[in-house]
Amino acid sequence: MSVGAKMVKTRRPLGCLASTVNVSGPEYLRRRAGRERTAVERQTRLMRERGEETWRGLTRQRVAAFFELFLRCMVWTENGEREGRPHPEIVEALLGTLVWKIIPWVDQHRVWSNWEGRWPMTLEHFQELDNDLCNYLPSVHAGQQWQRIRVYFGDMARVREQRRREERERRRERANQVRRVLQL
Repeated sequence: MSVGAKMVKTRRPLGCLASTVNVSGPEYLRRRAGRERTAVERQTRLMRERGEETWRGLTRQRVAAFFELFLRCMVWTENGEREGRPHPEIVEALLGTLVWKIIPWVDQHRVWSNWEGRWPMTLEHFQELDNDLCNYLPSVHAGQQWQRIRVYFGDMARVREQRRREERERRRERANQVRRVLQL
């Protein structure tokens, strides 16, 4: 076999440059490296290539994981490129998933319950995403579905605060009753 010829396709390089030249040929080392990617971008790109979000049904846990990924890619600038911005391809993938899958799913799965485990996402994720949509994506923030979600979580936050106040009042009443009994 000649020096310039490539080896069989099933052979893998061992990790050193000489092995890479031996397996892939000398022109392999002359290629330019691709652009720099952050770990979050690589993860997002792999998920998009595998089509993970398309064939799996959404659950509360998957929505929470998406929000974490969305916040890490789009909002927290330390995960962007050198300028602090994510790659346009990543932006397109995440925004498309948010607008066409996540927001409609959250809108459809609103449940009027006091138990947070039945809510489509946590109140903390909602508050952070609501703030970011208001600042960076006003057209999505002004949409009908997101406005229904805002009303829903506003009501849930109001009910939660009301229950906390009632619980504090009950505790105060009990403490006063105990004081009265102990003073007799």
